Amino acid sequence: MANKLPLPVKTWYSYLTPLQHQQVMEHSSLVHFRKNETIIKQGFVAGHILYLEEGMAKLSVEDKERSTVLKIVAPGSFIGLMCSFVKRTFDFTAEAIQPSTVRLVDRSIFEGLIHENGDLAVATVHKMSIDTSKMVHDLVHLSHKNAEGAVCTILQQLSGIFDSMAFQIPLSRVELANIAGYSKESVINSLSALQKDKIIELSGKNLRILDMKRLEMIARHG
Repeated sequence: MANKLPLPVKTWYSYLTPLQHQQVMEHSSLVHFRKNETIIKQGFVAGHILYLEEGMAKLSVEDKERSTVLKIVAPGSFIGLMCSFVKRTFDFTAEAIQPSTVRLVDRSIFEGLIHENGDLAVATVHKMSIDTSKMVHDLVHLSHKNAEGAVCTILQQLSGIFDSMAFQIPLSRVELANIAGYSKESVINSLSALQKDKIIELSGKNLRILDMKRLEMIARHG
């Protein structure tokens, strides 16, 4: 068990008193995951609150026929916070797409902090509301895009998550297609067209955005 607090700019830790900090550290553990390792399996009982301190993860819903990616989780984010409080089981699978570190906090301890710390309670409700609203907005937003517009929107979001114009796409072409709502072939054709127009440079999964203004324009109007 690690006792060293991370030092992000603004996280849920900042709402805790020193005594509450200590309580969290004493009733939590850090777990390290390799790239492509499963963090949560859909259907598991939510016995802990999961907080991604380092790395990156993708959340997906699985059925008998396919797996659909819902979102990419960046460091400094909870994983499945609403499931932990409301359903008590995870209705998605989380997989590390980079080497990742997750803090597992005992759910009863976290619930106790919510009861005694009003600022943390408000921040937690606010966070769950924003996450739910954003997921619905993104799904609706993409459904009104053509293939190229949807792909540009996803690339723009990934650039924001990585905070870089150059990054390795953490999704397969099939997963990109699932998120965009188009066929794999349409996504591949869109990426090829963007590369031909010198908006992006693509080699395998390594992507560099060459013209962010044009990418944003296609994302907005496509």
